[in-house]
Amino acid sequence: MATRRIGISPELLIHPGETILDLLNERGISQKELANRAGVSEPFLSDVIHGKKDISKGLAKGLEYAFGVSSSFWLNLQANYDSEMMSIREEASVQGEELEVLNEIEEVISYLRKEGSIPSGLSKKQQIICLRKKFQVSNLTRLPQIVPTGAFRMSEKAVVNPYVLGAWLSLCKFQKSETNIDSRFFPECIPELVSKLKKIMFMTDGNLQKDLGTLFAQYGIAFSIVHNFRGAPVQGYISRKEDGVFQMVLTIRGAFADIFWFSLFHELGHIINGDIPKGGSFIDTHNEEDKDRERAADLFAAESLIDSESYMAFVEKKIFSYNAISFFAQTQEVPPYIVIGRLQREKIIPWAWYQKDKLKYKWAE
Repeated sequence: MATRRIGISPELLIHPGETILDLLNERGISQKELANRAGVSEPFLSDVIHGKKDISKGLAKGLEYAFGVSSSFWLNLQANYDSEMMSIREEASVQGEELEVLNEIEEVISYLRKEGSIPSGLSKKQQIICLRKKFQVSNLTRLPQIVPTGAFRMSEKAVVNPYVLGAWLSLCKFQKSETNIDSRFFPECIPELVSKLKKIMFMTDGNLQKDLGTLFAQYGIAFSIVHNFRGAPVQGYISRKEDGVFQMVLTIRGAFADIFWFSLFHELGHIINGDIPKGGSFIDTHNEEDKDRERAADLFAAESLIDSESYMAFVEKKIFSYNAISFFAQTQEVPPYIVIGRLQREKIIPWAWYQKDKLKYKWAE
């Protein structure tokens, strides 16, 4: 594989026309004779030789006849030159502000480098070119202005870095499902889906993302998990494509499994409640309408995981031994850590209780 030259200037690039000139001198042919042999005008050939014009398909075929060198050689020569020039112009377009963005998204870059999306050993300008393509933006300074076609659930306590958030949302938006989505989402299938999701909660081996992706694909939802980063305190992302297929992306931020599952059911609640129209929409948690949507999604998550009346009856008994919690969890078809997490969040039991019994998820390196 050819290695791209780093730091080369336009003046040092060899235009394909110089190769034509070399062959002319080697074979003792004049430009006029070559023009006649190749079927082009002499002025046009002169412009190509002096780097003022490119080798056209017609000239490439004419050179094949005149020199006995295939037209593909000449076209590849021109394409390689154009690629080099484009790279030089791309790097020249990098501004100081974009170089500063690299510091803001250093953790994202480190992750992308580990997963192979960004090669090692690149200069800062070359990194920026790669990131522009990865995030599909013409300039990294535009990351904060990206408006996601979907709704996301964000922590209101953590500090937000707009560049990191924009990068995270870009990764979500262009995340590809590992499973083909042939079905469409139908609300009447929710009880069946919830039951199957609860079964996955009990799995302690296997691939959580793959298992969830396979299940959700059967119900018209493309599911994936995206790495979380400091500065993007986001639990999940949802969008809806024009063909009706939903995209759901979660992080495992916070590590505790009960938080992960509540977030998953919360995002599912937005789908159930019709919060995501075709083409997607952004749910802003700062306005009252969206706060109502957030509360409705929270309610769906809570009631899907644990029946509300049964939960109230359990809490009223005030018996919170592990055996009591485990027995109640069985009646709800959820692991004990789901009940423990809710009791802790509602401050019914101390946060320190049953920590060893709470499952944690860790991002696989």
